[in-house]
Amino acid sequence: MSCIYCGHYILYKLKDGNFKCAKCKRKFSPKKLERKAKILKGFLDEMTPKEISQKYNISYATVVKEIKNIRIVMAQICEDEFLKKEDIKEFEEYLYIPKNKNIKSAQNFLTIDFGGKIYNIMLSSLKNYDFNEKELKKLFTQNRIIKIYEKKLIKKFWEYFEDFIKKYKGVSEDNFFYYLKEAEFRFNGYKIEVKDLIY
Repeated sequence: MSCIYCGHYILYKLKDGNFKCAKCKRKFSPKKLERKAKILKGFLDEMTPKEISQKYNISYATVVKEIKNIRIVMAQICEDEFLKKEDIKEFEEYLYIPKNKNIKSAQNFLTIDFGGKIYNIMLSSLKNYDFNEKELKKLFTQNRIIKIYEKKLIKKFWEYFEDFIKKYKGVSEDNFFYYLKEAEFRFNGYKIEVKDLIY
Protein backbone atom coordinates (compact mmCIF):
# COMPACT_ATOMS: atom_id res chain seq x y z
CA MET A 1 0.00 0.00 0.00
CA SER A 2 1.18 3.54 -0.73
CA CYS A 3 -0.03 6.98 0.33
CA ILE A 4 -3.24 7.94 -1.45
CA TYR A 5 -2.19 11.59 -1.48
CA CYS A 6 1.43 11.57 -2.63
CA GLY A 7 2.11 7.92 -3.53
CA HIS A 8 4.97 7.54 -1.03
CA TYR A 9 5.58 3.93 0.02
CA ILE A 10 6.46 4.41 3.72
CA LEU A 11 3.37 4.49 5.92
CA TYR A 12 2.91 4.28 9.69
CA LYS A 13 -0.06 2.39 11.07
CA LEU A 14 -1.74 4.35 13.87
CA LYS A 15 -3.53 2.96 16.95
CA ASP A 16 -6.94 3.92 15.53
CA GLY A 17 -6.31 1.76 12.42
CA ASN A 18 -5.58 4.72 10.14
CA PHE A 19 -2.31 5.22 8.25
CA LYS A 20 0.02 8.21 8.23
CA CYS A 21 2.40 8.98 5.39
CA ALA A 22 6.07 9.41 6.32
CA LYS A 23 6.53 11.99 3.55
CA CYS A 24 3.45 14.26 3.37
CA LYS A 25 2.33 13.49 6.97
CA ARG A 26 -1.33 13.14 5.93
CA LYS A 27 -3.59 10.48 7.44
CA PHE A 28 -6.18 8.27 5.78
CA SER A 29 -8.54 5.48 6.75
CA PRO A 30 -8.33 2.16 4.85
CA LYS A 31 -11.93 1.39 5.91
CA LYS A 32 -13.22 4.63 4.36
CA LEU A 33 -11.21 3.96 1.20
CA GLU A 34 -12.67 0.47 0.96
CA ARG A 35 -16.20 1.85 1.43
CA LYS A 36 -15.60 4.51 -1.24
CA ALA A 37 -14.23 1.83 -3.60
CA LYS A 38 -17.33 -0.35 -3.16
CA ILE A 39 -19.72 2.55 -3.75
CA LEU A 40 -17.73 3.68 -6.80
CA LYS A 41 -17.75 0.16 -8.27
CA GLY A 42 -21.49 -0.18 -7.73
CA PHE A 43 -22.11 3.24 -9.24
CA LEU A 44 -19.95 2.52 -12.32
CA ASP A 45 -21.80 -0.79 -12.70
CA GLU A 46 -25.02 1.32 -12.80
CA MET A 47 -26.47 -0.10 -9.61
CA THR A 48 -29.05 2.04 -7.80
CA PRO A 49 -28.12 3.56 -4.41
CA LYS A 50 -30.49 1.09 -2.75
CA GLU A 51 -28.81 -1.88 -4.47
CA ILE A 52 -25.34 -0.61 -3.48
CA SER A 53 -26.49 -0.09 0.10
CA GLN A 54 -27.90 -3.62 0.35
CA LYS A 55 -25.05 -5.39 -1.47
CA TYR A 56 -22.24 -3.83 0.57
CA ASN A 57 -24.14 -3.23 3.82
CA ILE A 58 -23.47 0.53 3.74
CA SER A 59 -26.07 3.01 4.96
CA TYR A 60 -28.27 4.41 2.20
CA ALA A 61 -27.53 8.02 3.26
CA THR A 62 -23.77 7.38 2.98
CA VAL A 63 -24.20 5.88 -0.51
CA VAL A 64 -26.31 8.83 -1.72
CA LYS A 65 -23.80 11.32 -0.30
CA GLU A 66 -20.86 9.53 -1.93
CA ILE A 67 -22.64 9.29 -5.31
CA LYS A 68 -23.23 13.04 -5.21
CA ASN A 69 -19.49 13.47 -4.62
CA ILE A 70 -18.68 11.06 -7.49
CA ARG A 71 -20.84 13.09 -9.90
CA ILE A 72 -19.08 16.32 -8.85
CA VAL A 73 -15.67 14.70 -9.51
CA MET A 74 -16.91 13.31 -12.85
CA ALA A 75 -17.98 16.81 -13.89
CA GLN A 76 -14.52 18.13 -12.97
CA ILE A 77 -12.82 15.38 -14.99
CA CYS A 78 -14.97 16.33 -18.01
CA GLU A 79 -13.99 20.00 -17.57
CA ASP A 80 -10.28 19.13 -17.27
CA GLU A 81 -10.36 16.91 -20.37
CA PHE A 82 -12.07 19.62 -22.42
CA LEU A 83 -9.51 22.25 -21.38
CA LYS A 84 -6.68 20.03 -22.68
CA LYS A 85 -8.08 20.09 -26.22
CA GLU A 86 -8.07 22.81 -28.84
CA ASP A 87 -9.69 21.02 -31.78
CA ILE A 88 -13.41 21.87 -31.71
CA LYS A 89 -14.90 20.10 -34.72
CA GLU A 90 -18.56 21.05 -34.45
CA PHE A 91 -21.31 21.93 -32.02
CA GLU A 92 -25.07 22.08 -31.83
CA GLU A 93 -27.67 23.11 -29.31
CA TYR A 94 -30.01 20.51 -27.84
CA LEU A 95 -33.39 20.93 -26.22
CA TYR A 96 -34.19 18.18 -23.73
CA ILE A 97 -37.89 17.86 -22.96
CA PRO A 98 -38.63 15.19 -20.32
CA LYS A 99 -40.96 12.42 -21.47
CA ASN A 100 -42.61 12.48 -18.03
CA LYS A 101 -45.29 15.16 -18.39
CA ASN A 102 -45.35 15.75 -14.62
CA ILE A 103 -41.85 17.23 -14.85
CA LYS A 104 -41.89 20.84 -15.96
CA SER A 105 -38.19 21.36 -16.52
CA ALA A 106 -37.04 21.43 -20.14
CA GLN A 107 -33.28 21.89 -20.39
CA ASN A 108 -31.18 23.54 -23.06
CA PHE A 109 -27.51 22.69 -23.58
CA LEU A 110 -24.77 23.00 -26.18
CA THR A 111 -23.01 19.79 -27.24
CA ILE A 112 -19.49 20.13 -28.61
CA ASP A 113 -17.47 17.52 -30.51
CA PHE A 114 -13.81 18.15 -29.76
CA GLY A 115 -11.38 15.67 -31.23
CA GLY A 116 -13.77 12.72 -31.02
CA LYS A 117 -14.96 13.45 -27.48
CA ILE A 118 -18.15 15.16 -26.30
CA TYR A 119 -18.46 18.19 -24.03
CA ASN A 120 -21.67 19.90 -22.89
CA ILE A 121 -22.38 23.43 -21.69
CA MET A 122 -25.64 24.35 -19.98
CA LEU A 123 -27.40 27.29 -21.66
CA SER A 124 -29.98 29.75 -20.35
CA SER A 125 -32.62 28.30 -18.09
CA LEU A 126 -36.03 27.73 -19.68
CA LYS A 127 -37.94 27.85 -16.40
CA ASN A 128 -39.30 31.33 -17.24
CA TYR A 129 -41.10 29.91 -20.26
CA ASP A 130 -44.47 28.25 -20.09
CA PHE A 131 -43.99 24.50 -20.44
CA ASN A 132 -45.65 24.28 -23.82
CA GLU A 133 -43.72 21.82 -25.95
CA LYS A 134 -44.67 23.46 -29.27
CA GLU A 135 -43.72 26.96 -28.10
CA LEU A 136 -40.41 25.73 -26.63
CA LYS A 137 -39.49 23.94 -29.85
CA LYS A 138 -40.40 27.05 -31.89
CA LEU A 139 -38.25 29.26 -29.64
CA PHE A 140 -35.43 26.73 -29.86
CA THR A 141 -35.56 26.57 -33.68
CA GLN A 142 -35.50 30.38 -34.01
CA ASN A 143 -32.56 30.93 -31.63
CA ARG A 144 -30.44 27.88 -32.32
CA ILE A 145 -26.63 27.90 -32.00
CA ILE A 146 -25.06 25.65 -34.61
CA LYS A 147 -21.77 24.83 -36.32
CA ILE A 148 -22.37 21.48 -37.88
CA TYR A 149 -21.04 19.28 -40.66
CA GLU A 150 -21.86 15.64 -40.02
CA LYS A 151 -22.77 15.64 -36.31
CA LYS A 152 -22.50 11.85 -36.13
CA LEU A 153 -20.86 11.83 -32.70
CA ILE A 154 -23.18 14.55 -31.38
CA LYS A 155 -26.28 12.62 -32.50
CA LYS A 156 -24.90 9.44 -30.92
CA PHE A 157 -24.43 11.29 -27.65
CA TRP A 158 -27.97 12.72 -27.73
CA GLU A 159 -29.41 9.24 -28.31
CA TYR A 160 -27.24 7.90 -25.49
CA PHE A 161 -28.28 10.76 -23.19
CA GLU A 162 -32.02 10.28 -23.85
CA ASP A 163 -31.70 6.59 -22.99
CA PHE A 164 -29.43 7.30 -19.97
CA ILE A 165 -31.70 9.93 -18.36
CA LYS A 166 -34.90 7.85 -18.68
CA LYS A 167 -34.00 5.56 -15.79
CA TYR A 168 -34.04 8.44 -13.31
CA LYS A 169 -37.71 9.26 -13.93
CA GLY A 170 -37.11 12.98 -13.54
CA VAL A 171 -34.12 15.05 -12.49
CA SER A 172 -34.46 18.42 -10.75
CA GLU A 173 -33.15 21.52 -12.49
CA ASP A 174 -30.54 22.00 -9.73
CA ASN A 175 -29.08 18.53 -10.32
CA PHE A 176 -29.50 18.27 -14.10
CA PHE A 177 -25.96 19.53 -14.84
CA TYR A 178 -24.38 16.68 -12.86
CA TYR A 179 -26.49 14.01 -14.57
CA LEU A 180 -25.61 15.52 -17.96
CA LYS A 181 -21.92 15.44 -17.02
CA GLU A 182 -22.24 11.84 -15.80
CA ALA A 183 -23.68 10.89 -19.20
CA GLU A 184 -20.85 12.79 -20.91
CA PHE A 185 -18.27 11.05 -18.68
CA ARG A 186 -19.64 7.58 -19.39
CA PHE A 187 -20.11 8.25 -23.12
CA ASN A 188 -16.51 9.45 -23.49
CA GLY A 189 -15.18 6.42 -21.60
CA TYR A 190 -13.30 8.52 -19.04
CA LYS A 191 -11.86 6.79 -15.98
CA ILE A 192 -12.30 7.56 -12.29
CA GLU A 193 -10.50 5.98 -9.35
CA VAL A 194 -10.97 6.05 -5.60
CA LYS A 195 -7.96 8.37 -5.26
CA ASP A 196 -9.86 10.96 -7.37
CA LEU A 197 -12.51 11.09 -4.62
CA ILE A 198 -10.03 11.99 -1.88
CA TYR A 199 -9.29 15.66 -1.27
